Amino acid sequence: MRLRRLSFVAGWAALILLAVVGFAAFGTPSESAPLGDVQTAGSSIGHTTGAYAGLTFAFLASAGSETDATSAANSNSSTGSGSAASQSPPTTAVSMEVDASGWLSQIQVRALVSEYFTAADVNHAVRVAWCESRFDPEAINRRTGGIGLFQHLPKYWPERAAAAGFTGAEPTDPEASVAAAAWEVYHGGGWDVFNCRG
Repeated sequence: MRLRRLSFVAGWAALILLAVVGFAAFGTPSESAPLGDVQTAGSSIGHTTGAYAGLTFAFLASAGSETDATSAANSNSSTGSGSAASQSPPTTAVSMEVDASGWLSQIQVRALVSEYFTAADVNHAVRVAWCESRFDPEAINRRTGGIGLFQHLPKYWPERAAAAGFTGAEPTDPEASVAAAAWEVYHGGGWDVFNCRG
């Protein structure tokens, strides 16, 4: 048991170190610095490293809370106390506030995707959003001009947004981007319209 705790702490320490080193070594260059291909690649690696570390923290935290909830439910059922309603895990609304990094969390993106994509396509859509924008609702691809979580091209955006029920919305609106992506997958060109296909 003690060895398990030690390995758990060592794993967390390694993860924190990886995140710190990634951001320190490959942080975003200043606005005044010219962006070369090497700097851009380095910056992308640093942000990706930090994002993976953050997603891992969120995953481990949610796994821990699920374990706690399961333990509590099992404890209630074994003692015969608690109703069926008290044994089910509480549902919480997912906040769509963008944090200081500008990124949405995987939990936020998954919640939006679940509203507009079929259950069978949720994981695929989350992977596409990660590949396209790294969950940054304001991501802009300087090469293609794609904007938002699903990197919609400006020339197609007004039509897609209107068809998805978001007339006049900006492509940086996370919900509008997800809704338009779902509309495009199910009523337009399918998954092939995205550079990343999951």
